[in-house]
This record gives sequence, C-alpha cells and structure tokens, in this order.
Amino acid sequence: MVRETNNLKPNQSENKPDDLSCWYSSLIEQVLAEFDILSNIAHVKMLGEVNIIDKKDADRLVEGLKTIKVELSSGTKLIESYDTDIHEAIERRLKELVGDIASSIRIAKSHNDQIATDIRLWLRENVLVIFAKLNKLRQVLIELAKRDLNILMPGYTHMQPAQPILLSHWWLANEARYRRDYGRLKDFYPRLNMLPLGACVLAGTNEPIDRTLVAKYLGFDELIENSLDAVSDRDFLIEFAAFATLCGLHLSQMSSELLLWATREYGFIKLKSAFTTASQHLPGKRNPELLEILRARPSVIYGHLLEFVAQLKALPIGYSQDLQECLKGLFDVTATLNSLIELSCDLLPGIEIDANRMRERACADLTNVGNAFSYLISKGISEEQASKTVESIGNYCQTRNKYLSDLELNEWQQFSPAFETDVYEHVTVEESVGAICSFGGSSIDQVELALNRANEILANDAEELSKRANDIFNLGQDIKFTKTK
Repeated sequence: MVRETNNLKPNQSENKPDDLSCWYSSLIEQVLAEFDILSNIAHVKMLGEVNIIDKKDADRLVEGLKTIKVELSSGTKLIESYDTDIHEAIERRLKELVGDIASSIRIAKSHNDQIATDIRLWLRENVLVIFAKLNKLRQVLIELAKRDLNILMPGYTHMQPAQPILLSHWWLANEARYRRDYGRLKDFYPRLNMLPLGACVLAGTNEPIDRTLVAKYLGFDELIENSLDAVSDRDFLIEFAAFATLCGLHLSQMSSELLLWATREYGFIKLKSAFTTASQHLPGKRNPELLEILRARPSVIYGHLLEFVAQLKALPIGYSQDLQECLKGLFDVTATLNSLIELSCDLLPGIEIDANRMRERACADLTNVGNAFSYLISKGISEEQASKTVESIGNYCQTRNKYLSDLELNEWQQFSPAFETDVYEHVTVEESVGAICSFGGSSIDQVELALNRANEILANDAEELSKRANDIFNLGQDIKFTKTK
C-alpha cells in the first residue's frame, strides 16, 4: 500500500482521526506480520544473490528479520500507534537492530506488492490446514458408514418417506459433498499459489531482480506476470469465500437433518450430554445447541462472500485502499470454517443411533411399497392399474396399523389376484434395499463398493496433501519458521 511517510516519533504520537484509522488497519494487518517477515527475507536474499545489495548486508538484514520473528513469537509488541502499517513497523524495528541498511528492504518492492504477497502466504497456510480438516471430516463419515452398514432407515423426498435405504448410504452422501468441497479447494489452490512480489507499486522495477528466485524461496508455483494485475488481483478471495460458502452450506444441511432426527417425533438419534445444554426452566430437557450452531453459523461466511464482491465491485485496475478492507472478513471466514469443521469432527462420532426406531419407521411408513408396484408390473399388470392397487394397499395398511409383511395372502389377493406367495420375497425392507443393484445405489453390495472407493480417494488425497504441505513448510532453514499441524 502506498502512504505518505508518517513523521511522528515514538514520543510524538497524536490521536488524530487519520492516525486512528491507520492504527486500526495496522492492528488487523498484524496477523500478517510473520508472513511479511517471510516475504522480506526471501526478497532480501534475492537482492543479495543478484548483487543489487552486498551479500553481507543481505545476511545482516536476514538475521535482523529473524530476530523480529523471534520477538513476535515471544509476544513482544511490534506495532506502535505511530506506525502506519505492518510494513513500516517491521522496517522501524529492523532499523533499530541493524541500522540504516534497513531501508534496503524497500529496493524493488512496495507495500502494494508485498501486502498482496503476505495475504497469499497467510491464506495458503490456512488452506493447507483446511485441506487436512476436510480430510479428517471425510474420514469420520467413512468410519460412521462402516459402523452403520446394516442399519435400515427411511429415505425421504419432499420431506416424506420414499424408499428404505441404509444409514451408511446417508453418511456417504455427506462424505461425497465434502469430497467435492475438497476438489474445489484443490482446483483453487494453483491460482492462489502465484507470486505478486516484484510488481512494486504497479509497473515493475528498473532493478534487475529475479522474481523466479523469490518464488522458489517462498514455495510459489508460478509468478503473476502482469505487474498491474499482480498488485490489484483479489479474485482469489472471492473464490475462497465461494468454496467456504458451499462447504458451510453442506455443514448446515447436514446438521439440519440431524436436528430433525434428534426430535422425539423422529427419535432416530440421541446426542450425548456433552454435546447438549440443559434447559434453564425445564429440568431434564436437553437442547442440541451445537447442532443449531452448525446449522446457523455458516451464514456468517455467506455474508462475507457478498461483502467481498461489494468491496471489489467497480474498482479500477491498480492498487486501492479498498483492497485492504477484505482482510477482517477473510480472517473471519477462515476462522469460522475451521471451527465448524472441527465441531463436526468432534460431534458426529458422539451421536447414538436408534437402529430399531429407524427400521420401524422404514416399515411403518411403507417405504418398501414400491416393490409391490414392481412386483405387479412383473406380473403383467399395467402401470396405471398397479399404481391404483398399491395406493389402496398402502391405505389399507395405514388404517389397520400393519406392515406389508404382516398381510396374509388373502389380503393381498383381495386387491389383485396377481399376488402370489412369492410376494413376501419382495416386500420386506431388507429385500427392498437389497434389490437395488445400480451403480451408486443403496444396497449393501453397492455401499460396500462405495466405501472402498471413498477410502481409496481419501488415501490419495491425503498423500498428495502431505507432499504439498512438506513442499511449503520445508522451504529451507533460512526462511522456515513454523510448521502448522
């Protein structure tokens, strides 16, 4: 960012409105302090390698920047009220450590290309963390699908019982959504991992810098070629927020269905006490507030996506202070998504399933009546007549509180003489589920195949992520600071 130099000394700070605005901005930017130091180190090392500055001076600058990093890690305050931004605070402290050569870090870069680099470095590290957490959530869902492989439940369309399915099939449907979220983040990552540094204010520099060397030091895959685009591009913020919005939507949908299942009317699941809260005025009543948080809080992410679009809308190409307004929202999106995925990973394994209740409702709601329809079709009955017959059978069972398997043969035949003793082989819920032979269907055979595929894909994703993370976090001792778990 380009700002006039603030000439206030440490003992001359004033609380003018502009100063307060800069102070607030610098506090937000302090989150990027470690990454600002990292990009400075890579830039200074490059300046020394290409002989723009003396290599000994470059080494002194690097050591000074490392000292500042250590101070930050120990909790030492870096930004003061007279610092315009994080860059100025680091340069001021660096000057205190190494003297006037500290100004060399300004050569061939500006605050504009550096803040763009810092944001990408910060987000890249957080994206790698989200990759790992999504994989953990997918693993949790796969384990639940293995555990509940033999549990039958009613499947729903239009919020009405439709066909019986396996609970495992439902768990894997959710895993498939988070797998797509992982894929979206994976597609986005190469566009994030591009280096803006070296664009300077917006037109480049007349110094013979080596941007490729800086990219290598910092673990970027490519350079953003056009210098004007490099300082102004924030497309990646909208892309990331769009990914986070979809992931949050999936978390919200999943929790919404589980909330229904936890009601007395459904009675499919029960949450352990640790995941519920006691009612203040109704003793013995436990409220599933954590699931409600999972359902509601993704709206925070949706709001920030619209915020980013509004902030960037109609901006001319080039640096504007508007580009800094996204930082607070970006930090909030990342923290919110991380917390929601972590909560899901902790909460889901603690859900207690009432398998008997699920099977009972699958039978009582006649979700297997479609098999009676198929049976009649196989006997040569027209679709129209078969549909009327099955509807009559359903009404008959509901008024008498019977399951299809409870009907005597003479009861079947009063609706159609086409029914014979083999009808019982077709109308149990187990038979109804087992008859599904299509790829991706809900039979045990198909679900087991889906489980194997999900495990294989997850293993490949985890291996690729491990390599990617090692490439980023093992950049070399000169610029490596932390390793995110």
